[in-house]
Amino acid sequence: MTRLVGKRVAAALAQAGARGSAWASARCQARGPALSWRVVLPPDASILQFNYAVTRTLESDRLAVLSGRETWTEQGAPMLRLVVGLPKRATHELLVTRSLAGEGGVPSEPARLALVLFGFGEDAARADSFFAAPIPFSVAVVAGEKGSAASFRAAHKHGRELVLHLPLEPLNYPQVNPGPGTLLVTMKPTKVAGEVRRYLDQAQPVAAVANDLGSLATQDMTLMRAVYHELKKDDVPFVHVSPVAGAVCKPLAADMGIGYAEPDVVLDHETRKDVRALDHAWALALARARSRGRALVWMRATPLSLRWLQGALAPKRIEGVAVVPLSALLRTAAP
Repeated sequence: MTRLVGKRVAAALAQAGARGSAWASARCQARGPALSWRVVLPPDASILQFNYAVTRTLESDRLAVLSGRETWTEQGAPMLRLVVGLPKRATHELLVTRSLAGEGGVPSEPARLALVLFGFGEDAARADSFFAAPIPFSVAVVAGEKGSAASFRAAHKHGRELVLHLPLEPLNYPQVNPGPGTLLVTMKPTKVAGEVRRYLDQAQPVAAVANDLGSLATQDMTLMRAVYHELKKDDVPFVHVSPVAGAVCKPLAADMGIGYAEPDVVLDHETRKDVRALDHAWALALARARSRGRALVWMRATPLSLRWLQGALAPKRIEGVAVVPLSALLRTAAP
């Protein structure tokens, strides 16, 4: 049955524009489809149109696309995952991507860069003025502050993807203090989970949760497990900013099936200096994006950085790089 369906799927792929040599097959190890096919389209092909064409062709053969979702490869390229087969039996998984460069000088896709601004403080009015700027970026807002709820609402009003900036206990607390909502390693796991749940419900929808400080808390397995327990309920990824050597976040995320990422570049002290410092750091960030195909940049929100960004994101200056939403670079679940 799988072979018979496979012939019709191959015909549908060819009719939709995939060359016969463009896919490779592997047998799935888990339950579900028997075979996984990797389909590579030309660089200028439309994945959306390809999806439509394959779906219509299979339906004409009384086959079906049982599920489909857009995701991203490890290199940051868009990928379409289709599960196809008979109406009640999956036979093939199709992982559809575009090649980065073709023959004849076809240009590659631009590198993707997601920009997240942080450090708005408890001044909701100031945060709102940043959110209204006509510049593409996501925002990280600290939970537990007096103005947090208003800032969450302002971010959503202006269509910003929101990162819940979770205040976690740092070394030398309370001399170094993220704020009144800080989660401490001395708290019981139920208390930690309850506070994270309250913050998530207040901020929803969120693209991710990130640590605000937390050099001590991120080394505590019990506290981070309680945090991740709530993130897993909502399938929310964790962005670990400036991890310390003893942090448990990355291996624990893999163990619990939590999406995990770290910023490639953090621009902090540069935003308090001058334009030259920002220009130099930004050039390095763009170079990293172009070399890797993607980059996640974390930037402190200051009056200087807001003014500077309007020129820094000019098309000529970021040639070869596309600024994308944060969610485009993040996995919601760990592989």
